[in-house]
Amino acid sequence: MERMLLLMSLLARFVVAEVLLGDVDEPLPISDVSAVAGFKARIPCDIDPPIKDEMVIMVFWYKDEKDSEPIYRMDVRGRKLVQARLWSDPYVFGERAVMKTDVKPAELEIDPLESTDGGIYRCRVDFKNSPTKNQKINLTVIVPPKKPVIYTDTKRTPAQILETFNEGSEKFLLCEVIGGTPPPRVTWYLNDKVLDDTYTHMHDVTTNRLDIPSVTREFLRSRLICKATNTQLMTPLTSEVIIDMNLKPLVVNITNKLFHLSAYKTYDIECETSGAKPGVIFSWYKGTHHVRHMARTFSDNPNITKSVLSYVPTIEDDGKFLTCRVENSIVPNSGLEDKWRLLVYYAPRVSIKLGSSLRANDINEGDDVYFECDVQANPKSYKLLWFKDGKELHQNATAGIILPGGQSLVLQSVTKSSAGEYSCMAVNVEGKSMSRPVTLEVMYAPICKDGSSTQVVGALKHETISLVCGVQSKPPPTTFHWTFNNSGELMSVPATRYAQVKPLSLITSHWHGSRLNYTPENDMDYGTVACWARNRIGAQRTPCLFQIIVAGKPYPLQNCTALQSTTGPYAYRMGHEDFKATDSRDSDSLIVRCSEGFDGGLPLTNYELEVYSEESVYHVNTIYLNHTDRSGSSGPVFEVSGLEPGRNYRLHLYAVNAKGRSDPVVLEPVTLKGVAMYTTGRGISDETTDYSLLVACFAGGVTAICILIVGITLTLYRRNHPTIHQTMKTQAVEPVQYEGKEDRPAAPPATNGAHRDNLKEQINADVPDDDPDVIPSKTAERRPDIFEPGYASGKSSERAKDFRCLEDLDYPSPSSVLHAKDSWIYPNGYAERTERCLSPMRPSTLPVHRTHDIYTRSLRVQESCI
Repeated sequence: MERMLLLMSLLARFVVAEVLLGDVDEPLPISDVSAVAGFKARIPCDIDPPIKDEMVIMVFWYKDEKDSEPIYRMDVRGRKLVQARLWSDPYVFGERAVMKTDVKPAELEIDPLESTDGGIYRCRVDFKNSPTKNQKINLTVIVPPKKPVIYTDTKRTPAQILETFNEGSEKFLLCEVIGGTPPPRVTWYLNDKVLDDTYTHMHDVTTNRLDIPSVTREFLRSRLICKATNTQLMTPLTSEVIIDMNLKPLVVNITNKLFHLSAYKTYDIECETSGAKPGVIFSWYKGTHHVRHMARTFSDNPNITKSVLSYVPTIEDDGKFLTCRVENSIVPNSGLEDKWRLLVYYAPRVSIKLGSSLRANDINEGDDVYFECDVQANPKSYKLLWFKDGKELHQNATAGIILPGGQSLVLQSVTKSSAGEYSCMAVNVEGKSMSRPVTLEVMYAPICKDGSSTQVVGALKHETISLVCGVQSKPPPTTFHWTFNNSGELMSVPATRYAQVKPLSLITSHWHGSRLNYTPENDMDYGTVACWARNRIGAQRTPCLFQIIVAGKPYPLQNCTALQSTTGPYAYRMGHEDFKATDSRDSDSLIVRCSEGFDGGLPLTNYELEVYSEESVYHVNTIYLNHTDRSGSSGPVFEVSGLEPGRNYRLHLYAVNAKGRSDPVVLEPVTLKGVAMYTTGRGISDETTDYSLLVACFAGGVTAICILIVGITLTLYRRNHPTIHQTMKTQAVEPVQYEGKEDRPAAPPATNGAHRDNLKEQINADVPDDDPDVIPSKTAERRPDIFEPGYASGKSSERAKDFRCLEDLDYPSPSSVLHAKDSWIYPNGYAERTERCLSPMRPSTLPVHRTHDIYTRSLRVQESCI
């Protein structure tokens, strides 16, 4: 039985061995294992015995069917599995390979794996009793590529981690991957979103080009990632770019647009924008003009930026566009604009001009003239006013002023008084504006200056006087003509005897003159000298007349008043209107003022005032006053000091010329008010003083009643018995009106014997007495008859005046002076200077320029001393 069992066992082993040998001849199945070079590779090998109680005694590893030499061996013979002896071919793995039996299946671990380790491996396992087991494994070694590199342009400039793009720009990025087995896949991602997975492989280089036709705002702060991978066994290799962007502004807006602006006012115009990055540049334009240095920029929050323009609109800005432009200077074509069409209100701009059909230098009296006013205003003006010399003009058809409506002014039949400066004014809601004036000049024939026609000039025999014939004309006179009339014959004065006076600094172009030096040799040389002027408009209609009379003593002073001084001897210097009577108890002086009378045909040399005491009738003092010293424009002003208050005085006042002094003007009684004087030493009690005061008041009242009765009687007497020998009435001096009044016509010189009678009638005309307190002289002054002048006489007076100084005189403009007796008084306080070359012993040219006031208010004619 035992033999039978042993035989059966041997037979079974034989069968199994045959089966195994048959399997060796058949091809073994191959399993695939992939691993990444540079990392660990585990090649599995099943070493479990096929039956129980079997054990492994040897494990061999072969590569690429090289069965002759194993590359790795594990020997378990006589040992436990964990104590097996390991051997690795130093030319294949060396120390990189180790057999791991603590895992199932067991593994050959290669660390690190090299690219040359790839191939077909065979694991042979030998058991103690069981047949050998073989396993084949295909190890694929994956070689990872290098890290991708990103380039930003064709120059292969490596990209930075933070790359800045401009919004709207066209960009491309190139991702390049070198190496990799198998070749890697290269893909572009925007954050986690695939952008482009198309790549190309050439010469061990794999590339993917990402084209961005327009960079939009969604790229801001995004990550552009390039991934390269050729296996699932490892994380893909990546390179990325974080995108920063320069952004365009999204919106721009002028936030405080007004319906209209007023010219020349300051406005703060605000403009705001948002959406730009990093920042914006504001630009302001007025029309096409770039407004600089007038704006400031600030930001209220990170998203909104503002600019405030300090703007002063001008008239020329009306209708223009005010533009606020913003742009990111880094981003091309990023500008945005907001435009505001300006409506600028402004006060009218006014200009005036003479009618286009008129010539300014060819307007004569009687012509019709019109003006046109050009008005530019926004809004339109609602009122138009016209002015002449600053005074408003109104419609007046009678005066020839026509306002036809619109913007015109018509002047019909202009006269010389129409000349002046014309202007117009327009008014709208913004204000009113006056045009610059236009001067209207009216051409007219010559007339005597200031409308004067006759002047009386006193002269001594053999004394040369200078007669200046002053005329006003436009244009200036071209010729002058002089004649002499002594009621016997009318004679023309030769042109060699007179010369034209040159206008000086104080004479306007309307004031022109001719000078005649005249010397009466005998009684027949006294008469009337006439002067005519002519210009291109025509001849003078009414001549300027000079009545040459015999010089004599001056007439008495007029309208004398005495006032107690309030502040001392020089109180009169405060001006005529400041003199007031006062009860000053500390003053012992008087201010006496008079008006001049007729100077007798000779210049006044001085004035005299004599002071008498009425109580003892003794002469107290005589005050002499030079004609040019402390005398006002109309007469002298005396200072009388050292008087005793309460005492009565009598004052005698005289005017003096080379022929002597005038009749006195008597002021009496003159008493200074004050406290009782001589409180000691006079022996006068208070009761006596009071009694004397009552007596004085009573006497004063009686005197006043007597004077009133005498005045009424004289007035009634004169009305019923007009005086035959009263002198010619003084012609009143009328102030020059800028508007002009009609010139007072004067009769031309008589050419026949009737002139003498007319002259006498004028001299003897009845004239009312302007000074009733002065009793007229009983003896009437008679002037000598007038005869022919002695032109043949070439003698000059011993007192003949040197008239070379005449050229130094300033002849004032008739329209710019106030008239006085002996001098020109100017509105600015200028008074005609006294020429040192004028002799006080002979008449000057001043009487010629004093206008008409030759006869004074006293209306008395003195006997000539000649």
